[in-house]
Amino acid sequence: MNVVISGLAVVSPYGLGTAPFATGWRAARPVVTSPEDPPVARLPELTGDDFTPNRRVRLKERSSALAVGTVGALLAAYDLADVPAARRGVVLGSALASLDSYLAVSGGSLAGAKPHFIDHNLMPPGIMNYTSSQAAIRFDLRGPNVTVTSGRATGLTALGCARRLVAAGRADAVLAGAFEALSPRRLRLEAAADRAPALAGEGCCVFLLEAAATAERAGRRVLATPLALTAGFFAEPADGRAALRGAVTRALRQAGVAADDVATVVRGAAAPGRYADDEAAVLADVAPGVPVLDPAARIGDTYGASAAFAVAAAIVEAGTEPPAGVTLVTSIDPDGQVACAVLAPGSRAPAAVG
Repeated sequence: MNVVISGLAVVSPYGLGTAPFATGWRAARPVVTSPEDPPVARLPELTGDDFTPNRRVRLKERSSALAVGTVGALLAAYDLADVPAARRGVVLGSALASLDSYLAVSGGSLAGAKPHFIDHNLMPPGIMNYTSSQAAIRFDLRGPNVTVTSGRATGLTALGCARRLVAAGRADAVLAGAFEALSPRRLRLEAAADRAPALAGEGCCVFLLEAAATAERAGRRVLATPLALTAGFFAEPADGRAALRGAVTRALRQAGVAADDVATVVRGAAAPGRYADDEAAVLADVAPGVPVLDPAARIGDTYGASAAFAVAAAIVEAGTEPPAGVTLVTSIDPDGQVACAVLAPGSRAPAAVG
């Protein structure tokens, strides 16, 4: 089955909506940073109502409001009335979703008069699948409901899961994406792990995946076709480069393309350090001389959403001037996950989904 990406919704430090992201990306315009130290690329304060004025999405937890609001924005832009609710699925992921909530619960349990004297309102947002469940409840997505997390590779993991659900006939349309919010706790954790980026960012990207035939019947334009989505793991830091190289090699083989067919590379780079260097080295070896785009250099490091932003950037870039070949998207996470996607502009038929 030919599974394609036929919809996109983005919320980024450029602003709320896909249009501000596309405009800012194409202009290579730097985002406005806050006066904090270190500086961050922060979205305005928001609730879900900022995205979907006709559907109330008031969520107490910031990252959930960001993700559920972006799902609502995609559904407002793409009418899925032709897809039964039971055939509409959702796959969302993040690296640090609900971090503030579950750390606040843990801290309250330690600091309270008794361990169970905690703010019970913080419990639901601290559960891993809270965000995807809230999206399903609010927007009547009764098909498969999946939550994934694989660090910086989460966006590609979510796309891979959604692609398999459609190809296996489990759903006719799946909304898949990744999100990450900024918070003082996130910044402190990154600094403590010696992974603090030069500029931290936040945002969410949600994609609509469906069969090419379904998109054609509904009149939805194909934005990109995932020819391959692969993932891998490594246990020791020294093995990261080999793991990423293996994921890239498998992706090219599954897509049925050669390295010479790669016209553009978008990297979901790790924070400056050995893993970013490993990624750069693999790309220089696999696709020498090919332009390499780095979303983090424009909108800041969005951590768990970085791979999703790499895919969104690839789609926007291809919409401006479609490449002659395919686009390679890579991701490597210091915790041991690697992933790679091969994207073709438009509706080029992919290899079989495995």
